[in-house]
Amino acid sequence: MSQISSPPVSAILLVARFARLRAGMTFEATSLPGHLLHLVVAGAVRQECNGREYVLRRGDVMWYHEDELVRGTVLQVPWRFYSINFIAPTLPPPAFETRVFHRRLTLEPLFAELLAVWEKPGLPALSRQCRAHAALLQILAALTTPSQQPVKMDPRARLWWEVETKLRQDLAHPVTLATLAQAAHTSPATLTRACRHAVHLPPLKRIKQVRLSLARGLVLRSGLSMKEIAARVGYPRVHEFSRDYRKHFGQPPTAERA
Repeated sequence: MSQISSPPVSAILLVARFARLRAGMTFEATSLPGHLLHLVVAGAVRQECNGREYVLRRGDVMWYHEDELVRGTVLQVPWRFYSINFIAPTLPPPAFETRVFHRRLTLEPLFAELLAVWEKPGLPALSRQCRAHAALLQILAALTTPSQQPVKMDPRARLWWEVETKLRQDLAHPVTLATLAQAAHTSPATLTRACRHAVHLPPLKRIKQVRLSLARGLVLRSGLSMKEIAARVGYPRVHEFSRDYRKHFGQPPTAERA
């Protein structure tokens, strides 16, 4: 018999339950670094992420990965959902077309168990760690066979999302609009229009947003040095990284980590 390798989860960073009580409320947010699971337990919301549009209702689980931009509108209140943020470097996220898992309300007891453990830090450390990881691993085991959902994508934005998906796989190398367009076998003007349809920004500003968003997660949640973080997100010089980070977030990365 072949041996079973170690579980993929290295750390659980956040467990919470949220509520939104105003129908028609719109929002824009960036998901957290690593993996993020949401389970809707009441209400409904329409969300757009990575160019796809989803309507999430009671029992639906949504899987996000690595600082993805999310826009949404609350359709039905109260909208309540659990949120779990965890690090699992060897675990690939589901494909964009299969990020929603329908009718998984049977997982609510596991989300509730994980939240109860998270909110009771007085438990013995080993017991707390084992119970938390056991609940999360059971959730992940239940999500290994994704349900299918028809997803909508603006055809005008499709080109950009294909480019950004590839770009996110390796942010360490600097790019220009010309090289991006060449790789996508299109013109800079066409790529710019697609990006504006997708995220309402020109391509290089969007790329900087993606780089800095990932960098912030690494600043707050990793032990990497500023030089290592800068290199990972495509800044060969740390002072340029620090300058752009301060402009974007209001303080330099060293101050935010402190």
